[in-house]
Amino acid sequence: MILSHTLINPIVYKIQDPFFSIIDEIEHWLTDYQPDYKETRWPVIKKEYLKRLLGLAKNGSYLRGQVRHAPTEELASLLLDIYHLLDHCVYFTSQYWRAFYYYLKTGKLNPCWPQFSQREADLACSLLSDDELTNLRVEADKEWTDFFSDSTLMTTLFKKIRSPISRLCYRRVSFLQEYDPSLYSLADLQQYAMESILVSIRNNDYLNKSMDWLIGWSLKCADNAIHNLIGVATAKKRSKILNYGKDAGLSQFGYEFYRHRECYLSLAIRGNPLIDSILMLGDQPFASTTDLEDKICLKELIKIADPKIGSYLRTICGGEHNPDFWTWFYYNEPTLAQRIAYIEENPEALGPYLQRHLNLPTYQITSFLRQHLPYLLERVSNTSSNQAMLAYA
Repeated sequence: MILSHTLINPIVYKIQDPFFSIIDEIEHWLTDYQPDYKETRWPVIKKEYLKRLLGLAKNGSYLRGQVRHAPTEELASLLLDIYHLLDHCVYFTSQYWRAFYYYLKTGKLNPCWPQFSQREADLACSLLSDDELTNLRVEADKEWTDFFSDSTLMTTLFKKIRSPISRLCYRRVSFLQEYDPSLYSLADLQQYAMESILVSIRNNDYLNKSMDWLIGWSLKCADNAIHNLIGVATAKKRSKILNYGKDAGLSQFGYEFYRHRECYLSLAIRGNPLIDSILMLGDQPFASTTDLEDKICLKELIKIADPKIGSYLRTICGGEHNPDFWTWFYYNEPTLAQRIAYIEENPEALGPYLQRHLNLPTYQITSFLRQHLPYLLERVSNTSSNQAMLAYA
């Protein structure tokens, strides 16, 4: 892992100087494994993160686009995680910029925000230009009320909007349950709308308005989020496949130049049709033919498995993150949840606890595999004790 689990959850673990700590740990990793990336793209990305934090730029598309240029999948995933963290963690959405504004205005640190110390202030000042600091000092002289700190006001607001949000989700997006009830259940849709409101309030928590104004504004935020969700869920046409390059045939997309790659199913494909058609996408999505076959096999097994076994296979064999399991695990096994084997989601360590969470006995898994994939059980172990156990499972 590039970043520890604690740094991705700075409020829960009370990390000191979260932004500085995240940048510092990433740069140590880049120095060891990706020195060229550190010297070329990383300085720009680092500053763009800061500009988004301080409201100097609306650069979401740019930051998401940088994921495509990451040299490894691990780093690409991390860049996207940091982008989402900046938009959802209360330290970054509400506390960081207030603490920095106070520092620019007074030259001192405010004990109201103990996680923000001198290292955060020094890093921000080193990344920003003189003109940008001048503009921020003008903003810092304004009065920035933090009404989000009033928990009573927030509790009252969410009580009042719960019923209207439920009706709004039922009218607008309940049809999505027909396509994928596991992903678009009514409860999940309501939670998505509530989260969108919460994020919007945190990003605009200096707006000191009346309760009636807040209710109307919150419902509008939820309505916009639902419209965006419908666009994503019902999209039938996706973006072209774009590959970064420096040769001929480039076209401009934003501030970068890309070479288009399009796949046509009607074209004759030489060699192995399945493998060659996959490799046409570029960047080799599968390391080998064996890896591809395993992915296809797992996908077919999940289709015919019952929900419990399907969830087990996706998490243990497919490496899919299971938020329901982790919520249960952190609540029931808080000490184990801090160990590195569980933080890295090691399948061997998670297996027994996932079975407990799903109430899934071992004999059900082995019976399912014996019926649909018997050769896998033969590869589990060659020891006589394990073979005997499987025989009577």
